[in-house]
Amino acid sequence: MARKAPRAKAKASKKKAPTKRNKKKASGRNKPANTSGSAAKLAPPAGGAIVRMYRIGHGDCFLLAFGGDSKPVHVLIDCGYKPGSPGFLKSTPDDVVADIRAVTNDKIDIAIITHEHQDHVNAITKKRFDGLKVDEVWFAWTESREDKLAKRLRKKYGDNVRALVAASNRLAASDPAQARRISELIALEIGGEMEATPTRIAAAGTMAAEGGSDNKRSMQVLRGCSSKDPRCIYPHKEIIALPGAKSVRVFALGPPYDEDLLEDLDPHDGEGFPKHGLTGGSIAPSFAAAVNQNGKSGDAGSPFSARHSIQLERISRDAAVSRWFKAHYGTGAGKVGTHDDEIPSASKFRRIDNDWLLAAEHLALAMGNDTNNASLVLAFELGKGGKVLLFAGDAQRGNWASWAAKPFKDGEGEVEVRELLGRTVLYKTGHHGSHNATLTGNEMSKVPNLAWLGRGRYAGEFTAMITAVRKWADGKAGWDHPLKAIKTALMERCGGRVFQTDTDFARMSKHDEASDRSWNAFQQCASGNNLYFDYRIDPD
Repeated sequence: MARKAPRAKAKASKKKAPTKRNKKKASGRNKPANTSGSAAKLAPPAGGAIVRMYRIGHGDCFLLAFGGDSKPVHVLIDCGYKPGSPGFLKSTPDDVVADIRAVTNDKIDIAIITHEHQDHVNAITKKRFDGLKVDEVWFAWTESREDKLAKRLRKKYGDNVRALVAASNRLAASDPAQARRISELIALEIGGEMEATPTRIAAAGTMAAEGGSDNKRSMQVLRGCSSKDPRCIYPHKEIIALPGAKSVRVFALGPPYDEDLLEDLDPHDGEGFPKHGLTGGSIAPSFAAAVNQNGKSGDAGSPFSARHSIQLERISRDAAVSRWFKAHYGTGAGKVGTHDDEIPSASKFRRIDNDWLLAAEHLALAMGNDTNNASLVLAFELGKGGKVLLFAGDAQRGNWASWAAKPFKDGEGEVEVRELLGRTVLYKTGHHGSHNATLTGNEMSKVPNLAWLGRGRYAGEFTAMITAVRKWADGKAGWDHPLKAIKTALMERCGGRVFQTDTDFARMSKHDEASDRSWNAFQQCASGNNLYFDYRIDPD
């Protein structure tokens, strides 16, 4: 039997009207997250949008509501986090998914995965998403099962996963700290909701290399929510009318259909913000070939070919070679010379052993950057010639560089990407604010960069969202998220209108150079609690 909704208690109506002193608190902008299932609905203005940024952890999860033709159109972009990072917040991934389901009544119009990384997909599980319906699922072209380049990239990806898992396994005994750092990076590719350990990575690595990773399973769960095959999006191919909200147009800027650009990871001269920490580079095929053989004889298990090395089995069976080897490369207990500064003849440093495997950490980061650079990048336009919401995934240098390769055909005319990006009023900051996911430059630079976004009359509304938990990132070697120089630049460009996952809405403050008028307008459009931030964008 259906029951009537419970009536509010009578005494609730007796509350005093908010005084000037407590008016801000009464507005509800900083009340605790509502996790009871009675989630706040998103009611976008006609022709406009509301962006709900979930405070899920160090990861991305956004629910967009557009003013539709007959009802709001809900678009989910990613749903994941780095294990351990929600512990620094006051909400959980379960709370987030429960809110998504309550807001949408278990019906999402478009669900988008920008790329196959743990912190973008791992909250998508069968248990959480069971019964939720999705009309269309969008992936990047790299997920196409027919595209030849996509197939080749996936094979290369699998080879790299195998190589790095093997390297982590071989380092586990000799350098457990290094093996753990590599495991943390490989975990991005393997996925799941558990903390990364060398043991777990070793168990999951083979399956991941064969396409059976937790990340793939999350994406498969999302596929199963829709009765339609996923739509694989190619850049610059067409302007997409958003189903159910045809006044909203979607421009796919990336990832580039170009292998060289996909491997172009770090900013070129003059394009990068000051940084520190580990950076990218491609995974050397020779390294992958060596570690994948697990130390068998011949050329395997070594960075050198057999003719430039002495195999251990030969040393053990050839007495002369064994004596020579022990004298010069043995236990480290060789005879000390007559001078104090003379090096023992059999010092340990003379042996390469597994030292060459230490490059694996750098290469694991490079593989993660390769996946980031394959992010689906979408610009949502609120009406022809209107405001733009830019969701850049974790796109890195080569992806950015490809955006303005050519204009979009628009009937008899064209839309130039420089002009399109100039109308950006919301920028989902790439890769938690890392050094190679937001480029710097000026408006006249050939390569798109931060200065291209939010120009002219849109500058006073330009706002950024950073999906980062700083205290969690501080505990990870090389994870400088967000990079201080990028955060500073965004604060200046946005006049303080910068949402960050770990920063309560009440702590956001106007930048010195921002006008009171623009800040007050922002305050009228923004709100937040422990679970999410909401930001309303009105049409032109």
